[in-house]
Amino acid sequence: MCPSVFDDGPRDIAGGADHLVSQFEYLNRSDRDEAERVRDLVEDLFSRYPADAQGTLRTRLRSVDDNQHMGAVFELVLHELLLRAGCQILAVEPSLEGTERSPDFFAQTETGARFYLEATLATGRSRTQEGADRRLSEALQAIDSVQSPDFFLDVHITGTPAAPVSGRRLRRRLEGWLQTLDYEQFTAQGNDEAKARPQFTYEQHGVRFRVAVIPRHQTRGTTERGRAIAGRMLAPLSVQPQEPIRTAVLGKAGRYGDLDAPYIVAVNALSTYAREDDAVDALFGTKVVSIRQTAEGFEDRIGRDTDGVWYGPRGPINTRVSGVLSTERLGPWSLGQRRARLAVNPWARRPLVASPLAIDVREVRDERLHRTAGSSIAELLELPEGWPE
Repeated sequence: MCPSVFDDGPRDIAGGADHLVSQFEYLNRSDRDEAERVRDLVEDLFSRYPADAQGTLRTRLRSVDDNQHMGAVFELVLHELLLRAGCQILAVEPSLEGTERSPDFFAQTETGARFYLEATLATGRSRTQEGADRRLSEALQAIDSVQSPDFFLDVHITGTPAAPVSGRRLRRRLEGWLQTLDYEQFTAQGNDEAKARPQFTYEQHGVRFRVAVIPRHQTRGTTERGRAIAGRMLAPLSVQPQEPIRTAVLGKAGRYGDLDAPYIVAVNALSTYAREDDAVDALFGTKVVSIRQTAEGFEDRIGRDTDGVWYGPRGPINTRVSGVLSTERLGPWSLGQRRARLAVNPWARRPLVASPLAIDVREVRDERLHRTAGSSIAELLELPEGWPE
């Protein structure tokens, strides 16, 4: 019997996730009708994942680390897209000679063409930054879990923690400070004293937390856990989205050496600003305009720089990558609104004979980059319009 990804029992988060919970925790606990539909779809996709690999994937799907969760969702969706295209999954994390590393899938099309597929996220964050983000998130969880029946907490952060912050000590000191505040006296001051409202300060390992309070009204007296911070804070993402896409592909390009079949890297770009053209620029080079003088005057021509994953100053590079599947901000909630496309490497050592998936295709023909429309992810997963609403 296939194990369940989500927990049974009552749901206790209504409305938006305005408190600090991970993406999985919110999806697991939300009582929204839309969340139930998302959970049902994830369970359905998971039921078709190879049984001998479900345990590891389930652990990652349930991770409170958002990157782990999103990476697992991406792999789950890719697996389903392969099945819907008629591909056979020959192996999950196949063994390779000469290395202990494994790409995510080894698959075969209905025509017998075999290929490897590796999934990755383009977060725009280095591992050092992600480590600091995790430590910061743990500290914020400690703040958000304090007992604060009279006040919401308005948190301001300076710096990033170079080492784990003691959540127990932070929570104990913050709760002690809150107990010194008089709700009636505070609210009697009115808005004129807003600038002079008391603040709690805590510093450790290079990060400083400044906490001010906002009086509760309708929810005064609550003892619920996880409702203290007034709003959720998200880490900023790159505003040059082609850079993390390029970095993500380069990180996988030579990871497995010379493979015996075409190799596709699938990238889910999480930047708020990422678009299809950013993936194209990352692979083929950013667009440049050149101007030359002719007998008739000046002529401007649009070309590409030599800063792409596949083409550098000396010509083709990273030819082990046969193609890149790219999409943007794909997650369990957004499957009804996303498209994906396969960009084909014209200089690949092991070229793709045809696209193994029924998605959009970007490829070079007659020295021009062409786009062939395929199906959206919603169409491929047979989701109704507007899903999950």
